[in-house]
Amino acid sequence: MQTSASPSVDEQMAPEWFSWALSQPGESRRVGTDGVQLHYRGWSLRDTYKPVLLLVHGYGAHARWWDFIAPFLAPTHRVIALDLSGMGDSDHRTHYPPGTGARDITGLIEALEIGPVIAVGHSSGGLRVLRACSERPDLFSRLIVVDSYVVFEGCDHPQAPPNMRGDRIYADFDVAVGRYRLLPEQPKTNPWAFEYIARHSLRKVEGGWRWKFDPAIPAGAQHEDNGELLLRSVNRPVHYVYGEASAIVSSALARRIVDLLPLGYGPVGIPGGYHHLMIDQPAALIATLRSLLVLTQLQREAS
Repeated sequence: MQTSASPSVDEQMAPEWFSWALSQPGESRRVGTDGVQLHYRGWSLRDTYKPVLLLVHGYGAHARWWDFIAPFLAPTHRVIALDLSGMGDSDHRTHYPPGTGARDITGLIEALEIGPVIAVGHSSGGLRVLRACSERPDLFSRLIVVDSYVVFEGCDHPQAPPNMRGDRIYADFDVAVGRYRLLPEQPKTNPWAFEYIARHSLRKVEGGWRWKFDPAIPAGAQHEDNGELLLRSVNRPVHYVYGEASAIVSSALARRIVDLLPLGYGPVGIPGGYHHLMIDQPAALIATLRSLLVLTQLQREAS
C-alpha cells in the first residue's frame, strides 16, 4: 500500500531536476514468481524497442529509492525497479534461504520475458545481481554494481546491521519518518532525497504506520557468498561504481573486486560519494549511469 501523505517541506525545497523526476512517476505493477507476488515500478514500459534496464535496491530498501534516478534513464531504456521479496511492496516470505534475492531477479525476468537485461544493483542488491548472473547468464547482457561490499575469506567485514524491528506500529506518520535511519549512517546531505525515501518506506496498517521491510530477512557477511568464487563465476561485463567516501567500500576493495571479475571494468569512484549514492550524490550517479549505458551501446554497435 502506498502512502498518501503530502510532500514534505524538504521535498518542496528540492532542486528543479528532482521535482521534474517525480513528475514522471513510474507505473506500479506486480508479477507472480516462486510463490510470491513481486512489486515493481516501470518507466517507458511500452517502448518495446528499447533495451531493458533492471534496477535492484539494497538491504531493507525498496524500488522507490530509484524514483528520482530512473526517469533520467528512461529516454533510452525500458526501466524496471524491483522490490525484492520481503521489502517494499512485494510479498513477505515465511523464510529466506540463501539465493532468495537472486531467484527473485531471475524469476521476474523470466515471468516478464524481458531478458537479457542490463542490471544495476546497489549495495547488497549488487550481490544479488552478481549471483543471479552467475546462475543464469543467459538472462543478462551486462551489469553495473554500485558500492557493493564483497566478502573475502580472512578479511574483516562491516558489522551486520542490528536487528531492526519492522513490526513496530507508529500512530503518527511524521514521527515514524523522523525515526528513519540509513545503514550504514552517513551525513544527512540532500534532505529532500532522504525524506522522500523515508516517507515511502512506510505502509499503512491498522493502528498507524510500520516499516515495509521484513525484519526476518537475514543480514550480515555470514549470509553472503564467498566473494572470490562469486566474482570469478560471472561471465558478463561488469562495471563497478563506488563512493569515494563510502563507509564500506575502499578504493583497494573496489580494485580487488574489478580485478577478480573475468570482464570487470573500472572501478569508477564518485568523488565525495558515500554508500547511499542516490541520496548524497544523485546527480553524479545519474551522470555515471548514463555514461556507462552510452558506453554499453557503443560497445554493442562495435561488436
